Amino acid sequence: MDDHIFEIMDEFYAYDEDFPLEAVERRMEPDAGGGACFHVTFESARDQRIPALLTLPKNAPRPYPVVIILHGMFGHKTSPNQIKRSTALVAAGFATLRIDGQYSGERASASGGGIGVKYCYRNRDAMIQTAVDLMRAVDYLVAREDIDAAGIGFAGFSMGGVVGTIFCALDPRVRAAVLGITGGDFDKLGVSDGDERARDRLRRAYRVIDPVRHVSRISPRPLLMLNAANDEVIPRAATEALYEAAGEPKRIVWYGCGHANLPEEYLEEMRRFFDFELA
Repeated sequence: MDDHIFEIMDEFYAYDEDFPLEAVERRMEPDAGGGACFHVTFESARDQRIPALLTLPKNAPRPYPVVIILHGMFGHKTSPNQIKRSTALVAAGFATLRIDGQYSGERASASGGGIGVKYCYRNRDAMIQTAVDLMRAVDYLVAREDIDAAGIGFAGFSMGGVVGTIFCALDPRVRAAVLGITGGDFDKLGVSDGDERARDRLRRAYRVIDPVRHVSRISPRPLLMLNAANDEVIPRAATEALYEAAGEPKRIVWYGCGHANLPEEYLEEMRRFFDFELA
C-alpha cells in the first residue's frame, strides 16, 4: 500500500495527544509473586475512560521495562490467561499493564453485546477505539518516573493480536511486539458464515483494520509470533498471511495445540524475547 493510503487510514486512529490523562490510581492486592499493583483509569479519546491494571515487579531496578498485554475476544484484563501472562513477566522483572478493550471487562455494554457479535461496523469501530486506548496507555506509562519509556513492549493474543498489530504499527514508542494465536486477511480468517452479500459487507467494514495492511510498519522493530498448529479459531493460512506481510526482524513459533491451550513454554519464549529486546 502506498504512503498516501496509509496517511488516510491513519486518520481513523488519530487523537489529541495533549488531552489530559486525568489518571486515577488505587492500590490493590498484588498478583502472586508481584510487587505493587494498581487499578488505574485514564482518559482516552471519544469520551472513553480506560480501566487498567498496572503491576510492578519486586526487587527490580527502576525504571522498569514494561509490557502492555491485551486479551482476546471474550477476555478481559483479569482473565486467568491474562493474569498468567502478567505473572510470568513480572517475575522476570517487567512491569505489566493490562487494559480492558472496548466492550470488555469493566467496559462491558449495558446490552451485554461485545466484539464478536454480528454487527461488523460496530466491531470495527470498537477495535479502532481499542487501538487508540493502547496508545493512550503508552501516554500514561511514559508519564511515570518508574517506567522506562525506552523499554516498552506489547503482547496481544487472538483478537488482542489483531488490534495490537495496528497499535504497534502506529506507535513507534513500542520497541518489541509479541502476537499470539492470531492472524490476518479477513477472507482467510473466515469471520463470516453468511451469504456473499454479508461477506462483502464485512470485507468492506474490516478493510481498514485488517492487520495484514499494517504489520509491515512494525519493522524494523522485532516481532515474535506464537501460534497453535491445530488452531480451530484462526486458520493457519491467516497466520501465515500475517507473518508473510510482516517485515524483518521476525520469527514464528508453532506449538502442537489448539487455540485455547498454548503450552506453558510460550510464556518462557515470550519472556526470553522481551529480556533480549527490552534490555
